[in-house]
Amino acid sequence: MPPFTAGRRAGSVPSRPLLASLTGATFRTVPRALPRSFARALCAATLCSLAPVAIAAGLPADLGERLARDYARPAMARMAQASEQMDAALGAWCARPDAAGATRVNDAHTGLALAWSGIEFLRFGPLVQANRYERLAFWPDTRGVMPRQVQAAIAAQDPELIKPGAMAGRSVALQGLPALEYVLYGEPALLKRADGADFAYACGYARAVSANVSGISRELAQAWSAEGDFGRQFAAPRPANDLYRNSQEVAAEAVKALSTGLQFARDVKILPVLGDAPEAARPKRAAYWRSNLSSRTLASSLDAMLAFHRAGAYPLPQGGSWIDEAVRGELSRAAQTLRDAAAPYQDVASDGETRRQWTLAGLTLKNAKAVVDQDLAPALGVTIGFNALDGD
Repeated sequence: MPPFTAGRRAGSVPSRPLLASLTGATFRTVPRALPRSFARALCAATLCSLAPVAIAAGLPADLGERLARDYARPAMARMAQASEQMDAALGAWCARPDAAGATRVNDAHTGLALAWSGIEFLRFGPLVQANRYERLAFWPDTRGVMPRQVQAAIAAQDPELIKPGAMAGRSVALQGLPALEYVLYGEPALLKRADGADFAYACGYARAVSANVSGISRELAQAWSAEGDFGRQFAAPRPANDLYRNSQEVAAEAVKALSTGLQFARDVKILPVLGDAPEAARPKRAAYWRSNLSSRTLASSLDAMLAFHRAGAYPLPQGGSWIDEAVRGELSRAAQTLRDAAAPYQDVASDGETRRQWTLAGLTLKNAKAVVDQDLAPALGVTIGFNALDGD
């Protein structure tokens, strides 16, 4: 049994003594969703029921429009804008590498990483078509394919690779955000070695990757727009559509994306970093460890999932408001826990407090996914089946 779960039903809200043991915090009484065990006991006394019941009147016709208008379209637009800013900053700095330009490149990279964290969980439709997800983020890369390929490419200095548009036809490991981070902060660490012998080609490679990311991001923004075929069908499902025929199918896509995003955040981004014990921690398994953005991008991704959930404003059965409160509360708490972690993420092996914070975030995400899968999905008539992570 995983640590900290003994004696609790999977997905139940952690007790205050448990939270205190993980964080050392003193808790005040604040309004929040009732723990299910307590709520069930209360229901037994009042003859009520917590059994998930799908909404009888059906989902609103504008559910897809709300999700697209209030979250997905703006998020895709932010990604496109951030990638353009990255491309512009790199272009200016590669032409004239100075300290001020390096700062602008670093800031642009941070903005791009945060923008990506806002859309990476929308792992359906345009993001998975044409291998866009893998081309943007070939990660996790436990076998180190990306570093080897980037190093080989820079050593070979093939002029064809960095020609406009050429990157799109090459290995996905060379194309996206992990490769861009690696060349800026890893090897050859351009932001620290502007005078290196391979600077000119490496900077040209970084620009080619950035331009490729920008092109893919524009495709995503267009596809999700009101004028894009996908965007139209998602926002206005109709029986004649070939993608989404009704709001039930839209809800299924959205809830599954949220469930998969929560699983990815915990199982791929947190647990491999923590390991089973401090001595088994692997900080370099974290996303964006080279640019020291691991905690920040993960918290941003949880904020994004919360905003996407809010945009749905899902109608729930009578007595089901606690489900929405629980999803919002767990996501908010997990994100804040990561923001509150004072020490760098690398200290998950050596600093007990940092490890407790990351462990708590993982436990909270487990709770959030349990509520989404076991309560929110059934309440909306959605069945959580296979997802994008199955088989990984």
